[in-house]
Amino acid sequence: MKKGIIFIVVLGVIAGVIFFYLNSKEDIGIAANYPRTYKAFKSNPDWRGGETGAIVPSVYFTGMARQAYESAAAIPDVLDHLYCFCYCAEEHGHKSLRTCFTDGHGSGCDSCMLEAIRARQLHEKGYSIKEIRASIEREYYRPHKE
Repeated sequence: MKKGIIFIVVLGVIAGVIFFYLNSKEDIGIAANYPRTYKAFKSNPDWRGGETGAIVPSVYFTGMARQAYESAAAIPDVLDHLYCFCYCAEEHGHKSLRTCFTDGHGSGCDSCMLEAIRARQLHEKGYSIKEIRASIEREYYRPHKE
């Protein structure tokens, strides 16, 4: 009788450990390790940052920076639906990829520039905002390091 009770208690403990282990692995997606703004972006397919600031004119830049600011000016509403994978939302309070181009931030960040240029290319090919979001995330996502 005593062995039976011990066996049941041990099985219960093992089952509890397995349950908590498996449930903790489910959180690794959106909930556990992602920064706050990225969680909101991931959990809402219609996410929009709400940036309304004007895009800095591209005449102030050269090279890839000029191309990126031209892209931002051409599709600001599209960029407001995109998360910037340099994680400036978390580190500088940016609302969306569009915010990167309302000041000089975008001119000094390869992630911002490449994402904006790529978003414009996809937009010009007729991709929807959701398709652009998915493509940008596939191409530019990298884990956030604090």
